[in-house]
Amino acid sequence: MPASSESSRSLPSPIARGVGLAGVVLIMLFLTILSTSLLPVRLLDAAWQLRVGGALINASPFPLIGLVLLHVAASLDPQDPLLLQRRRLAAQLAAAVAIGYLLLAPLLATANLQRQQSQALAANGGLRRATERLQQMRKVVSSASSIPELEQRLAPLDGPRLDAADRSLPLPVLRSRIASLLDQASGRLERARGSAPPASPWALVGDIVRTSVACLALAAGFAGLARSPGSELSLLEELQMRWNHLRYRKASRRRDAVPGGADPDYFRRLSEQAEAEDEQRR
Repeated sequence: MPASSESSRSLPSPIARGVGLAGVVLIMLFLTILSTSLLPVRLLDAAWQLRVGGALINASPFPLIGLVLLHVAASLDPQDPLLLQRRRLAAQLAAAVAIGYLLLAPLLATANLQRQQSQALAANGGLRRATERLQQMRKVVSSASSIPELEQRLAPLDGPRLDAADRSLPLPVLRSRIASLLDQASGRLERARGSAPPASPWALVGDIVRTSVACLALAAGFAGLARSPGSELSLLEELQMRWNHLRYRKASRRRDAVPGGADPDYFRRLSEQAEAEDEQRR
């Protein structure tokens, strides 16, 4: 009877193996989603950085839940070497992932600002080119000596096309009509230039705050599942312990710098010293 129980205990648990497999599947699904967003690779392109960053944030529940399932699977069957190896490898990789999400916040903020500036420059450049083209058309209209010359010189500038009725008009009348059309186009350009919002970083504060909070939360989540080699504490717990130790050292230095009231043992030592002096006098 004991031998049979030992042999059954040595077999891997199918439930634990299934939970671990589900965790691996979720992590693979995350990598598949990420790979579709990476291609084509354009490291210096702000739009590519925002697309990849959005995929990392939106698909982050898959690896996060996958890591949890790997930890649960190893806890269900702590004697299975395969599950223990998967958990150890995933916990070590989670530390790098946590650092990556921590660095993703300033990267996305910079990419948002770069995209806004590039869009503003593109819009201003388009308006400037359209204004220059209108000015060239005005010169052509005022300098053309005949209707065929006017039509020929307006064609490369993508100017108004003349029909048979326009060609039958006298040249001064046609000039005034085309000038009226150019004035209307110039008015539309001025309205477009006035309605275009300036490139202000304050317009992106909401997006930057949302993405930064999401990145920090994900970094903390992965740090809570990360393990250093040979450590039983998570990376987040180690950071908390170091922070508490640093606070304790600062508090100790402040107590040492101010003699008296801050040290709880100070009055006890004074009373013991006074009692010792009284005994010596006796």
